Amino acid sequence: MNSKKTDNVKPLIVHPRNIGLANNALWLIAISAVFMIWSLAAMGTQWASIILVITVIVIAALIVISILVIRSALRSPIDINKKPSEKKKIILRFVFVVAIEVIAFSVVNPVVGAAGHYELLPSLNLIIVGIHFLPLAWIFRVQRYYITGLLFCVIPLITLFLIPKEFEVGHVLAWYVIPSLGCGLVAILTAAAGLREAWKSITESRTSAG
Repeated sequence: MNSKKTDNVKPLIVHPRNIGLANNALWLIAISAVFMIWSLAAMGTQWASIILVITVIVIAALIVISILVIRSALRSPIDINKKPSEKKKIILRFVFVVAIEVIAFSVVNPVVGAAGHYELLPSLNLIIVGIHFLPLAWIFRVQRYYITGLLFCVIPLITLFLIPKEFEVGHVLAWYVIPSLGCGLVAILTAAAGLREAWKSITESRTSAG
C-alpha cells in the first residue's frame, strides 16, 4: 500500500537549479548591460540613443524579473534525493573553469596591451568568455550555453576578419562596439531563456507539490 503511494508521488523539481538559472541570468544581464550601454553611448548617434533607452528599459525589467524568480525559487519544493556530493562536484568544477578564465584574462590582456593592440581586447575577452561557457553547459546541464559560447566566439571572429580595422560606427571603432553589442544581445536572450525555464520549473514543482 505504501509502495503504491510512493510510486504515485511526482518527483519534485530541484530548486537549486532554478536558483542557479536565475542567478546566472542576473549576472548575464548585469554584464551585458555594462557593455551594451557603454557601446551605445560611445557611438553617440541619434538611433544609438534611442536603442540605448530601449535597452535600459529591457535590462531593468529583466533584473526585476530575475529577483522575483530567485525569490520564488527559494520558496519552491526541494528534491530531498539530491546528493551533497553531486553539489560539491558541480561547485568544484565551476570554480576550476572560472579560475582558468581568470588566468586567461590575466595573460591575454597584458600581452595585447603591451603590444599596443587595444582594439583587439573586446573581441579576445569575449572569445575567452565564450570558451568558458562550453564546459559550463556540461557542468550545469544547460544545453543553450553551448550556443551562447559558440556565438560569443563567432561574433568577435567575424568582426575581426570581415570588418576593416579603421571602420567606425558612429564615433567609435567598430571593433570596439560590434562584438560588445552582438554578444550583449546574445547574453540577454540567454538570460531571458533561463528565466523562462526557471519560472516554468517553479510553476510545475508547485503544481506537483499541491
